[in-house]
Amino acid sequence: MTVYTDLFNEAIDDLITTLATITNLRVTTDPQKINPPCVFLDAPTFDSWSSAIVKMTFAVKVISLGPGNLDAMRNILSITAKMLAKKVAVTAGRPGFITIGGQDFPCYDLDISLQAQASA
Repeated sequence: MTVYTDLFNEAIDDLITTLATITNLRVTTDPQKINPPCVFLDAPTFDSWSSAIVKMTFAVKVISLGPGNLDAMRNILSITAKMLAKKVAVTAGRPGFITIGGQDFPCYDLDISLQAQASA
């Protein structure tokens, strides 16, 4: 297995590690491993300030089980609140759905921003 130590991949690993500290929260970056309830981190966009500093924005889906009812929304919002409590910079959130294996699941599409810097 290849180990990536660049500023982009280290930022992804740090975000996954932080989110994984939330009790009972599954985190994946692989769409084939989405298993609700979970959080899916999609590929980030970035703005480069230099070769050593970038602002990364992650498209994140907080996915719940069941129909898109009040219970699902409360579960998703609870997970999002736990992310904020971990000092994760959730800058926006929108309700939505994701289709997995032909079945629709309720989710929230979040934007998470962070700054990544190359090691000195």
